[in-house]
Amino acid sequence: MDCQIEKNKAACSCPDKDCERNGACCKCVAYHRTCGDLPMCLRKRR
Repeated sequence: MDCQIEKNKAACSCPDKDCERNGACCKCVAYHRTCGDLPMCLRKRR
């Protein structure tokens, strides 16, 4: 399955639009997992 980066970017809730992982969800989740936290899309909204 190919990553649909442009389609993902349209729905990405990350505030850092210049991030190299923006739209590359698998890379973003893996990165945040190594940091011990969750990306914005997986955090509970208030």
